[in-house]
Order: sequence, then structure tokens, then C-alpha cells
Amino acid sequence: MSKQKLKLAAMIAIFLVACGAMPGLAASVSPGKFYLVSTGPGDPKYLTLQAIEVIQKADLVLSHPESAKKLAKYLQGKKVEDPWKDLWMHQGKIWMKDLHTYKPEERSAVIAEKSRQRDEYVKNLKVMLAQGKNIVLLDGGDPTVYSRGFWLLEGLSDDQFEIVPGVGAMTASFAALKRASTGAGARFVAQTTPYAFFGKQDRDDLARDLSRYPGTLVFYMGISELGNLVETLKKYNPPDLPIGVVYYAGYPEKEKVVKGTLSDIMAKLADEKERWLGMIVVGRCLSGPHFVLSE
Repeated sequence: MSKQKLKLAAMIAIFLVACGAMPGLAASVSPGKFYLVSTGPGDPKYLTLQAIEVIQKADLVLSHPESAKKLAKYLQGKKVEDPWKDLWMHQGKIWMKDLHTYKPEERSAVIAEKSRQRDEYVKNLKVMLAQGKNIVLLDGGDPTVYSRGFWLLEGLSDDQFEIVPGVGAMTASFAALKRASTGAGARFVAQTTPYAFFGKQDRDDLARDLSRYPGTLVFYMGISELGNLVETLKKYNPPDLPIGVVYYAGYPEKEKVVKGTLSDIMAKLADEKERWLGMIVVGRCLSGPHFVLSE
């Protein structure tokens, strides 16, 4: 067979596979990949080169509308879908955020229904992956720390997805504070939420036990509970223990740092209106030496 006839036969085969007329050949298509991609905190300038590269080869981009708007120049010509519009909302509220306010029977029902919806959604994504399509889920900050993306990844095997790391909210916060989280001889750095420190009987055991060691505490999603957190920490720590709040970490036009101590931070924040986008940092690293050598 001549080279021209071989080329023509190959083109016909490709056409038939695309049309689904040759299922045997179509089955040999390499599966696609699901990518959980960090977009960094706030400003699009924190997007990494690897993130941009992955977005460029995406057949479907999953993103909250606000994130899609900020990254519009990278999403031109892409199919963009908001997976959270239905999966994350229940009766007009973010159900996972407000889950603790539901009655036990309602809580179980909501979890079951949302998990069912998630499974159906992921089932459709897996069909696309089997067809060789690449799917990108955009997630702000560090996608491995308090990420809702992992809830969506349930049902995918480890070989079906990859994580593209990026700048996290904690990193941006310490950059704004101009301090190292391990400064002043801190023996540990703990990332958590205020709810791990109070809320139930004997729930303040962490605050009690960790107060015995020099360390740094970093609290996510805690601005609305800052008062309760401060009161819990004051039970076991000196009143002059430094505490800082970084509002809108990574947003150049909005970023704001407020520093104080356990004894005066609430007064310093009395006029602040933001109740969500803020990182809380507690520890001597905020006022002590940047670096301490062990003898």
C-alpha cells in the first residue's frame, strides 16, 4: 500500500473513532485526568506557571463564578461550570458551614442528600475522564488545607487526579505579618479552626495542653468566633501573648494587618466589619526574634 493510501486510511480511522463508529478503537483512548488546582489567595498574580499550564489543556473548568471572573484571561474559550451552585447550598445556606446548627435528624438527611448529589455529579465527571477529557477544579489558597475540593474528589482513585499546589492563605498571612511562623523558638506550628478549641465540655483541652510549649497557632475560618477563641486562650496563656489578624491575605487592595495581645486584640478589632476573610495567628513569633539557634 502506498504512503498516500496509508495516510488516507489513518485519517478515515481517526474520523470513525471520533464519530463513535469504531468502539473497539475508541476504547484505546488514553483516560483524562482530574486536576485540583490552587489559584492562590486573592490576587491572580499568585497563580503558578504549572497552574496556568494545566488550565490551558483543560476540556472543562470547574470554578466558583468569582474565581472564574478573576481568572477570565486564562479561561477564554474554555467550558466553565460552577459545581458548588447546587452541591454546596441547602435552603440558601452553605450547608457544611452551618451543619452544626441543624437538628441531628436534619443533619443526617442533609449529609445523605448532598452526598448522593455529589456521587451523581462525580459519576458524570468519570464518564468524561474515560473519554480522555481533562477536568480542572480551581480552588483558592492551599487545596490540601480545609479544601472543599476533597469532598468532590470522593469516588476518584488516586491515579485519576493530581493536585497542583500553590500559595496558601497561611503563607500569604505570614508574608503580610513579615514574620516566620517558626520564629521566637516555636517548637510547632498548628493549623486548625477555633472549633477545635472550644464548643463542648472539655473541648479546651488543646488550649490547655499546647500552652505548655512555645508554638504558633494558625486559625482558619475563625473571625466570627474570635471572641470565644480569645477567652479560651486566656484561660491558659499570659495576657501579653501576641495575636494578629490578617484580613484579606493576598488581596493587594484589601489586605490589612491588626496586631495585639490576648488582652487588647478585641478592643483593637471593635470597628472591623469583616466576619469571614481573615487569618488568626497566635504566638511569640509575632514579636520575638525571627530566628533562634539552639545551644
